[in-house]
Amino acid sequence: MAVQDNQLISPATGKLDADLLSACIHCGLCLPACPTYLATGRESESPRGRIYLLSLVEKGEIELAGEAAEHIESCLGCLGCQTACPSGVHYEEILNQARPQLKKSRSKLLRALLRFSFSQILPSYWFLITGGKAFRFFQSLIPKRARNEGTHSVLSGMTASPFINRLKAYAAFVPTVPRYMPHPKRREAKKPGGATVQLFSGCVMDVLYNQVNHSTARLLTMQGCPVERNDQTCCGALAYHAGEVDIARKLAKENIEKFDKTEGKIVVTSAGCGAMLKEYSHLFASEDPWHARANDFSKRVFDVVEVLSPDHIETSSQNSIKAPAASVAYHAACHLAHAQGIHNEPKEILLALQQKLAQSGKNMKLVELKEAEHCCGSAGIYNVINTELSLEVLNRKMENIENTHADVVVTTNPGCLLQLNAGADLTNLPVKVMHLAEFVSQAYPAE
Repeated sequence: MAVQDNQLISPATGKLDADLLSACIHCGLCLPACPTYLATGRESESPRGRIYLLSLVEKGEIELAGEAAEHIESCLGCLGCQTACPSGVHYEEILNQARPQLKKSRSKLLRALLRFSFSQILPSYWFLITGGKAFRFFQSLIPKRARNEGTHSVLSGMTASPFINRLKAYAAFVPTVPRYMPHPKRREAKKPGGATVQLFSGCVMDVLYNQVNHSTARLLTMQGCPVERNDQTCCGALAYHAGEVDIARKLAKENIEKFDKTEGKIVVTSAGCGAMLKEYSHLFASEDPWHARANDFSKRVFDVVEVLSPDHIETSSQNSIKAPAASVAYHAACHLAHAQGIHNEPKEILLALQQKLAQSGKNMKLVELKEAEHCCGSAGIYNVINTELSLEVLNRKMENIENTHADVVVTTNPGCLLQLNAGADLTNLPVKVMHLAEFVSQAYPAE
């Protein structure tokens, strides 16, 4: 997404920019960073292959439909290629221009279901919380082992009943839904000195990983920051990535208006939400009054790893801190590392925690994860639409995690948590997957 010559480069119209496409010199240095290329070995599933196809679309030689659309749709949108590219190709902008056209290749039923979900379900906390309670009830009736059978069959290539297998696979991706704990409007700081922050709890994040938001608020109050959780709605990222720009723009306006009534940093626990909130201004042309409002809003948005600091967390007793695990590895969420450009802060938080534990005579080993910034295959709704390829990408990630021999893998995005937890279950790997904030919070038992 970008603004150029005072005009929005068009997610709204879906027009492709020839200059953006021609910036790719087809050197191939992006290939080792592309999970779908590594999983398939096919040029058409690589960044330069997709750019070549879109160049043909831009020239009018082919339509963005059929097989061509499938190759673009199979892109994870992880932006690992953009980080690796020596030529500075703006792959995210290219992909965002194609997305509104891609939605036209979906069946009418699928698109209707997606639009209903994006516009009616995700923005409604009543729907989400009620649905979460219902799902929690059904999960209590079906053992988790049975829920995993469908995905096992997909992994092993059993396709006698592909529709049933796919439904079971979807169920396996959903973690055990926690009991929902509502957020107080304000939490007071445990020590003086910090400025008030606003918690952006997210939609899916707050239902499936409600405990992460509570852990985050607890840590921030221990750092001296009062935490408020005011009225808000879905960030719109899933709608935008599905090409439903009108829904994303409507949700953006709602959040901008709601947070205009608040003060302080807006702290986000979902990397995908954070990336979207930081780019709200790109949804509006520069002459649109909403552009300036969105830009001011986005300047307030911070991922939790940008504000969390174990060095500033105080407890009544130095000895009360404990190691959450003997060894921990870090998996970088794509929308934190590649979309937001945040690479070092999560590692610095873990290192600061390790040093603080060492001062109390406790040990925690930090383990390096190979290809830590490679996508796990979740990518929003990707594992719903492209389940088989998503699982192929996941296999590589789980092999790398297994090689770390870590007790815990931490990350910062709900999609990653869903995907990696499913991978651990499916491979019977004895590793726990946790959000970084929840992991750090467990180092500080309740006093």
